[in-house]
Amino acid sequence: MKKFCFMLILLFIAVNSSADDDDTFREKEIKFIRELYEGRRYFDCIAETEKFQFREKTPAKEYFIYSNYYLAGQYATVINNYAEDLSSDEMQFQSLLLLSGSFLKKGMYHESYKILKSREYGALPDKYVFTMFLRRIEPLVLSGETEMIDTEITDSKIFLEDTYNFTKLRDELQLYKKDGLKSPTYAAMMSAVVPGLGQCYAGYPAEGLISLLSVAATAAGGVYMKENGRKNVSYTLFFFSGLFYGGNIYGAYNSAETGNEAVMRSRHNSIISQYGSYNPGDYIDIERVFN
Repeated sequence: MKKFCFMLILLFIAVNSSADDDDTFREKEIKFIRELYEGRRYFDCIAETEKFQFREKTPAKEYFIYSNYYLAGQYATVINNYAEDLSSDEMQFQSLLLLSGSFLKKGMYHESYKILKSREYGALPDKYVFTMFLRRIEPLVLSGETEMIDTEITDSKIFLEDTYNFTKLRDELQLYKKDGLKSPTYAAMMSAVVPGLGQCYAGYPAEGLISLLSVAATAAGGVYMKENGRKNVSYTLFFFSGLFYGGNIYGAYNSAETGNEAVMRSRHNSIISQYGSYNPGDYIDIERVFN
């Protein structure tokens, strides 16, 4: 009987010792992952977390892993492999932002906006409403969708009307609409009438002057050579004049598009400098991730 009791005591000690060792190892592993994350060693952090997740897979760990992919610039990996979590309102909100932010970084503005549009403002906790508005506005500003911006202002104002950041951003967005963007089609038509005029309209007067001179000079040279009996040379100059004329029309269209892109990016930079850019790390609590 004494021998049996002694064996039970040894077994109890061994089990508890093993449990203590497991807890100690787990704590060290979590600490190591935290150090990797804080040191911005994102790929190492992903590898260690995946080892950890092999034993304990949770939506929070999945979000943490793909947030590290995002922070490492692997936006396509997030888009192709991460599935939004629907287990809770909070996780769904974080998941949507992560996917939308990845599409935004890839320049896929329509997809970025569409992801966030799937969640209504009224279904969000109050603390997330302005963030949702801000993140929805980003792809619309970068794609020049002024009418859709008006829709977002209308849809969200009932929840945000009294907040300082919302009224400030709304006024700024309305100024953007007033200033407007250049029409590439209109620029091309202007340069079809007067070479270089479309480039001037788009905000590139130097390019407009070069276009005008190139078309006019070759055309005038062609006329001069033809009047002096040098038809072969005149035909060559007329050919180049037509080539420059066509290039001038395309150049006007392209100048307007380039100018618009620069304006839209400048507006976007202004917005995120004032209200903050998206960072998935803002929604990560490592203690909760590994709890």
